[in-house]
Amino acid sequence: MNKISLSFDVEDWYHTPAISGSSFAKFNTLDDFFANWKGKIDCLSDGFDYLVDVLDKHEVTATFFIVADVIDRYPSVLAKLKNSRHEIQCHSLHHISAIDSKTKGNFQTPEEWEKELIEAKKILEKAFNKKITGYRAPGAYFGNWMIDILERNGFEYDSSIAYNSIYNKTNVLLKNIPTSAYHINKQTLGPEKPDSNLVELPWSYCKFGALKLPLGGAFFYRALGNYFFYYGIEQCLKNGDTMFYMHPLDFSNEKIPMDSGIKRPAYWINKGNQTRTKFEKLLIKYKSHFTTCGEVYNRYKNS
Repeated sequence: MNKISLSFDVEDWYHTPAISGSSFAKFNTLDDFFANWKGKIDCLSDGFDYLVDVLDKHEVTATFFIVADVIDRYPSVLAKLKNSRHEIQCHSLHHISAIDSKTKGNFQTPEEWEKELIEAKKILEKAFNKKITGYRAPGAYFGNWMIDILERNGFEYDSSIAYNSIYNKTNVLLKNIPTSAYHINKQTLGPEKPDSNLVELPWSYCKFGALKLPLGGAFFYRALGNYFFYYGIEQCLKNGDTMFYMHPLDFSNEKIPMDSGIKRPAYWINKGNQTRTKFEKLLIKYKSHFTTCGEVYNRYKNS
């Protein structure tokens, strides 16, 4: 039976690229945000609590890619996950998008990025007393120069590459990216002529002729709903193991502070209870397929 790596990116609303840590952010850095923002902060906790509870209810194990600075600000995240059956992996230190969204050049230097990667890994390993070997790039902004850095710092797999007809968040022209795991080529980020030990767990997409629509989850799941995703997931499962991801924010009933000057307010449509209802149906339907990224990685390595 082919599997679906189920994962959740643990971050709050102020980590999103529209607010901080990107080439188009409202605030240049997270420190800048906290120095200037005086309003509501926590829009993470209620969605996170729901998520852990619903996974426990249906006995589904998942991967949590955690922004390391969340550990200090949200003790409930650490408390609920520390002794759980869930897999813990790295989603950066402060959720900075290292690739410029327009130019596809570097928003962070490789040296800056590696320093933060090492610090994030140390924080998560100390907090959870587990080895961290998986990575997901903030906002899916992934550069091919990251591969060598990930490998030399003990990472075995990445799950960042989103291949579709709508956007490309890498610094190369993506071609022929599958929806199942593969060893990655350091130049093209594709599966042809792999020259690294790093395994990529790419984001899913749904094909309609030549059109490839994003199927990873999150906004597109909230916008398009279960029937589109049922169709797309079935398509991907025919080709092998695939993936699905969300954020605790997607399940939060807390209102995102629009007075923060946030861009793209339509991004937050259908979150909260509407998504909770849909997601539980999806969870039940694919319960036997859902697993961790680590298991999908191991299935690929052992195949």
